[in-house]
Amino acid sequence: MPRPTAYNYALNLLGARPYSTRALQRKLVQKEYSADEVSDAVDRLLENGLLNDARYAEQYARSKILSTGASKRRLQQDLYRKGIKGDVATEAIASVMDQEEVDPAAVIERVAKKKLAQLGDLEPLVLRRRLFAFLARRGYDLDEIKAVVTRLAR
Repeated sequence: MPRPTAYNYALNLLGARPYSTRALQRKLVQKEYSADEVSDAVDRLLENGLLNDARYAEQYARSKILSTGASKRRLQQDLYRKGIKGDVATEAIASVMDQEEVDPAAVIERVAKKKLAQLGDLEPLVLRRRLFAFLARRGYDLDEIKAVVTRLAR
């Protein structure tokens, strides 16, 4: 059975799930396609509109914001790791927040309430400390964390 071209292999990958340009390039290189084949395939996909980092960033941000309540900072970091430039990521996140009418305060409160339910019956000081640390690791701003922890963990 002949090996598919880099372009056809990339099409199969994109048929399964969206990829950022960098992730797709890495995947093709892992499959031992030459640098020229990879470059040509990616250029062709970009020209045909089948590979679009801005669209990928928006889809990724939408899924993370709506499902896990990810913070803007966390999304920015994740997208950067996936090869999406800062301005493209910022625009995508802002666009999703606007389109979905996401209230950041409501999102952090939802995430905090869920974590509080998991933490169970702990001493108030321990509860506050753990909730604070959890939200900080999730990338929320200090002011947002203080406000929600004060409101919820008494």
